Amino acid sequence: MEVIQGEVVSIKKYGDRLYRIEIFSPYICKNAIPAQFVNIKCSDSLNTDPLLRRPFSIYETDKNFNVFSVLFAVKGKGTLFLCNRKKGDIIDFTGPLGNGFIPEKSKNNFLLVGGGIGVAPLYMIARNLIDKEKSVLFMAGFKDGTFYYWQRDIEKILRGSLLFTEDGSFGQRGTPAEHIRKNTGILKGRQVIVCGPVQMLIEFQNIFKNKNTDAYALLEEKMACGIGACFGCAVKVRSKNGSYQYMKVCSDGPVFRLGEVSFE
Repeated sequence: MEVIQGEVVSIKKYGDRLYRIEIFSPYICKNAIPAQFVNIKCSDSLNTDPLLRRPFSIYETDKNFNVFSVLFAVKGKGTLFLCNRKKGDIIDFTGPLGNGFIPEKSKNNFLLVGGGIGVAPLYMIARNLIDKEKSVLFMAGFKDGTFYYWQRDIEKILRGSLLFTEDGSFGQRGTPAEHIRKNTGILKGRQVIVCGPVQMLIEFQNIFKNKNTDAYALLEEKMACGIGACFGCAVKVRSKNGSYQYMKVCSDGPVFRLGEVSFE
């Protein structure tokens, strides 16, 4: 992990409150693996508001141009600062952080399920799996049409992805969970990776219960340090002996076995 400054190469608006920012960083492009993240200072160099850095999943790396990107939704002061950056601005960040996702060589079939901005880390995972010639089925669900133009990204790397919106504005009307409940055969022989809102993860825990499904979750939590020093992002996880312990999303995760996480 390094504290780095990188130049903004571009910033693109995908939809209402949805942006993709590209940052020059040979170090991140060389060292990052899927599911890792960066912790970005979302204020000017002499400003301490907001005080804490904001964690963002690494969306994509382009090693030819030493550029990595972050996909984010504007929700507060930090992301508002980020969406107002211009080409040539300097971004201060730390990374790559967290334990990434490295597929087992024996696994060949994968189901990736994202909810909202949870598609961000899954996109890099999908690209990595495709490069390794693995079979990937990508499913994603959204509340409305905010991610309409984002679907062009997934179509560039993967044909036949299944997209859902609750209001039917694009893709199929409904949610990935509803679709899987009706088509549980999709799960057969696939390793599942899920990322999205807590309620979505709980729903998939219930779906996979007693189905012997090999499922992982990428957890998203508010963080302070991003390096495991403050316990600000601790979650309750069941150990092998059945007892529960608190683990840190930033340094122990963000990848956990879905069935072992307690969302109480």
